[in-house]
Amino acid sequence: MDAAEIDETPWDAPKDWARAGEAERIAEWGEALTGEREKLRKRLDTLDHRLANTLRILALSPGRPFVEQLLRLYRAAHRTNAGSPTGPRLLASLLAEAQSLDDLLPALSYDGGQLWDELRACLFHEVLLRGVDAQEIYRRSGNIHFCAPWGGLAWLPDRLADMERGISAYLPSRHYNGGAGGGCPQMSSPVPLDAAARRAGAGHPVVDATTVRLAGAIGGPPEQGGWGGHDVAVFTTEHPVSPEALPAVVASLPMECLEGLGEDGRFSYAPCSLGEVWHLLFTTASHTAIYGGGVHGAYGRLKAWRSLAGLAGARPDADPDEVERLASACTWLRFEADSAWFHNEINDFGVVALTPDGRRIAVLAATDTD
Repeated sequence: MDAAEIDETPWDAPKDWARAGEAERIAEWGEALTGEREKLRKRLDTLDHRLANTLRILALSPGRPFVEQLLRLYRAAHRTNAGSPTGPRLLASLLAEAQSLDDLLPALSYDGGQLWDELRACLFHEVLLRGVDAQEIYRRSGNIHFCAPWGGLAWLPDRLADMERGISAYLPSRHYNGGAGGGCPQMSSPVPLDAAARRAGAGHPVVDATTVRLAGAIGGPPEQGGWGGHDVAVFTTEHPVSPEALPAVVASLPMECLEGLGEDGRFSYAPCSLGEVWHLLFTTASHTAIYGGGVHGAYGRLKAWRSLAGLAGARPDADPDEVERLASACTWLRFEADSAWFHNEINDFGVVALTPDGRRIAVLAATDTD
């Protein structure tokens, strides 16, 4: 039975067949509907994929005419309830990569409701990440307020903090048919931890102070970025831990990511700057996952800040200035280990924050392989 025959069959026909006792005929009818539905579903999937690719091509083609036609197509796609056109987060990232600020003005200035609010908010932060000054964006776009106060992106500062400088080197490079994104920043000059230091660290009592809120905030980059797995813990210490003793204490922490490591297992560490930590969290959330495309630049920025706030011990209502101040005062450490939890294939990492009083240790470990 083809599509025309299905359309011509009266809706009440199965009732008539039931009254006539034609059970087999009803089942055959259902099978015909199922087959036609499967063909249409495949067709819709193909059309959605081609539509998303068309939006991508428009976004990555430099010039205002391409931006204007992209907005036209984006509006039409959502008006027709297209299944999976390119979402605002990816679209904003592609536009910011390929277009000049002048050519982006139609997208930054267009006011078309909630759908456009998300696109504009993402685009604003994507452009910031690429080094464009916020005041220039405001001036050129007519001082539009880009981020609705009820949206998460409104919490972010409209300037790049010192720790965010240089992030453009880690942003992905895309083209019509694909692209490449830089991996996570690698740990520089790792130092192996010896067995004697581990034994000393194991003698330092700690208390698990992890909460659901902290686990969600700190683990946001690998969780939302589509990584294979992550492990989060926050500990308070009975006695202050010095920055020098921190690696040994971390190696002995009761965490899943370090379980079964033993004295002979590799544990390497390196002190790192706040900028290195932020870049690591940002790339983790935005585009380096094995199992997905990440949340892209704007929300990658938000997830990095929220994770940093949790690691540094900021209050839930802390503003970005306070988060930056607290994070700047912490001692930061990266580590790698040969425990069974770490796969050590591409981008696995551990990052640690020690507060200035030495009484709080926060850890985020992530593996891009499950």
